Amino acid sequence: MSWDGEYTSQNVVGEITGRSKPNEVVLIGGHLDSWDLGTGAIDDGAGVAITMAAGHLIGQLPKAQRPARSIRVVAFANEEQGLWGGRAYAEAHKAQLRQHQIGAESDFGAGRIYAFKADVPAHAQAALAQIAQALAPLGIAAGSAGEEGCGPDLSPFHALGMACAGLAQDGTDYFDYHHTPDDTLDKIDPAALAQNVAAYVTFAYLAADADGDFGSAPKPEAAAPAAK
Repeated sequence: MSWDGEYTSQNVVGEITGRSKPNEVVLIGGHLDSWDLGTGAIDDGAGVAITMAAGHLIGQLPKAQRPARSIRVVAFANEEQGLWGGRAYAEAHKAQLRQHQIGAESDFGAGRIYAFKADVPAHAQAALAQIAQALAPLGIAAGSAGEEGCGPDLSPFHALGMACAGLAQDGTDYFDYHHTPDDTLDKIDPAALAQNVAAYVTFAYLAADADGDFGSAPKPEAAAPAAK
């Protein structure tokens, strides 16, 4: 039995309003849908849980201690069939691209994060170094400047010019379970999951409170359609 019709699903969006620059956004998230053979614990229930937990913890702070910018957590719809939630988000928010300071996505299971990398211009390297220094006690090394770290659902917006960071996870056994009946909650290590949450809290808070910007700007090829 199969079904080949169409259905409209929705992105789920939550936001912690920034203290002094509420219209500027740091974007984090994962995707809601999963392959139907398993429960989607690794792909991508973990990513949604990690980023939602990070937003929740930052949201517990008194308003006076919140970061300057807003932190937006998005559970993207329909990644598996073509990044449709990510595409819809990019289309809906392309006019606010510059206000989206930087984004990071968790969509590679729940293995420990071992490296932090970002594709940002030279003027943002100081803010990036501050984040990398804060992540180091979690066992996370700084990657090389200019490395791209954009997740799949953020890639449509990154293609338009949004700056991206990547918190690279240990995926040693990821493809042992990916899109199989074995993608279940028992495969997730609680300690590794906690380390991921701590890393996303650190990244999101410091990025949202950083001086300057991370270089999000429309790319020349994305700013206007090519001549026919």
